[in-house]
Amino acid sequence: MGRTSSLPPSPPGTPVIGHTAAFAADPFGFVRQSVESTGDIFRMELLGRDVYVVAAPSTIETALSNGETFAKLDDFRVAFDEALLSVEGDQWRRQRHAMEDFFAPARIGDDAETMGQVTANRIEEWPTGGRIQLDEEMRSIALENLFEVVFGASLPATDIDALAADANALNGWFEPTSWVLPDWVPTPARRKFRRGSDRLRDWARSILDETGAGPADESLLATLAALRDDPDSEFDQAEVLDQVVGMLFAGHETTALAMTYACHLIGSHPDVADRFYAELDTVLDGPLTLEDLSALEYTTQVINETLRLYPPVHAIPRVTTERVTLGDYVLPEDAEVLLSTWSVHRDPRFYDAPLEFDPGRWVDTTARERGFEFIPFGNGPRICIGRHFARLEMKAVLAAIGRRYRLEATDDLDVFPKMTTQPDGSVFVQITERTGPVADGIADS
Repeated sequence: MGRTSSLPPSPPGTPVIGHTAAFAADPFGFVRQSVESTGDIFRMELLGRDVYVVAAPSTIETALSNGETFAKLDDFRVAFDEALLSVEGDQWRRQRHAMEDFFAPARIGDDAETMGQVTANRIEEWPTGGRIQLDEEMRSIALENLFEVVFGASLPATDIDALAADANALNGWFEPTSWVLPDWVPTPARRKFRRGSDRLRDWARSILDETGAGPADESLLATLAALRDDPDSEFDQAEVLDQVVGMLFAGHETTALAMTYACHLIGSHPDVADRFYAELDTVLDGPLTLEDLSALEYTTQVINETLRLYPPVHAIPRVTTERVTLGDYVLPEDAEVLLSTWSVHRDPRFYDAPLEFDPGRWVDTTARERGFEFIPFGNGPRICIGRHFARLEMKAVLAAIGRRYRLEATDDLDVFPKMTTQPDGSVFVQITERTGPVADGIADS
C-alpha cells in the first residue's frame, strides 16, 4: 500500500534550528548525505520553514512538466522583477515568443565566427607563460559575446569587466548563509546583491536609452527598444528594462561558469588535454566556422562532461501552487522545492564512477538520450531559451583558446552553491603558447 498521504521524510537534525547549520556549512555534502540516508525526496527544516529536495529524474520530470503546479519562487522577482526568468503563465509565453527567434539554432549558427573572434581578441593580451584568473576572464568573454551577438552592440573592455562584476553580485541573494535566513536580515551578501542590482539596472537603462530601433537592426536589443516605444505593444517600459537586466545576467553567467570549469578540467587532465588539442589541430584551419565547430566531436564530449560534473545551475527552485502528489509523498501548497541537478548528475545509479571527469562516457550517448538524467539547462516547457547559444559559445571559446594556448591547472577546483554553482575562490591556470598547425596559422594571419 502506498504512502501518498504522508509528507517526505526528514534526515536527523538539531532541535530548534533543524538542518540550518549543516546545510549552510556544506550544502552539497548535506544534500548528498540526505539522499543516501533518507531518499530521493526529503524535507529540510531551515529556521522554521520547510524546503523539499527532489533528486530523482522521474520526479524532477513531473515537476518540470507541470509549471502550473510547480511555479517560480518569488526570489526570482527580487532579482529580476518581470524578466523572462521570473514570470509565469501568459506573460511568460508572450515574452518567450518575443525573444525565442533570436536563440534559434538556424540564426545563431552564423555567429560562430564572431564568437571566435571576440575570444581571440580578448586572449591576445593574456601573459604567455603567466597565470590568468579564469573565472574573471570567462565572465568578460561571455558578456562581450552577448553584446556583440545578441545585443548588436560593443562596449569598451573596462565597461565589460565592470558590468560582469555587477552581474555576478546578484548571486549574493542566494548564498546559503543568507538564503536560510528571513528576507529582512541585512547580511553582507544581501547588501552586495542590492548594490550590484542597482548598478545592473543603471547599466540596462543606459544601454536601452542609447539603442535605436531602426529597420536594419535585427538585434534583440533593438527589438526590445521597439517594444518599449510601441504604444500598442503589451510591453511597458519597466518590463522591457527587466528583460535587459535578466539577459545581462542569464545571458552570460552560466556559460561563463561552464567555460571556467571546462578550461580548468582540461588543464588538470593531461590525457583529455592531449586529445582536445589534437582534435583542434586536425579540424581547424583559419577563422572558426559553424562547420568547423560541428566537426569537433571530442570537444562536444568535454562540454557535456563539464556540464554533468559541474552544472552551472545546481538546483532548480520551485514553489507549489496547490497540494500535490510527488512520487510516494504529498507536498503541501506553498511548499518550497529544490530540484537537485547536482545530485542527479553525480548519482552512481545514473552514471558509472560519477565523480570522475570522463568525456568518453559521451561517446555512445547524447544529451537528449539522457533525458532528465542530464538537465544542465533544465527541461520541459521552460527549458533554457539560450541553450543552443550557450553550447555554440562554449565550443567557439574553447576552440579559440585551445588553438592558441595550452592550459595547466595549478590548484584544485572547489565550488559552492549560490544562485549558480560558483567557484569557492578565484580559479587560476598557467598558460603557455602552443606550437603546431593551428597555432602557427593564427600567428601568420
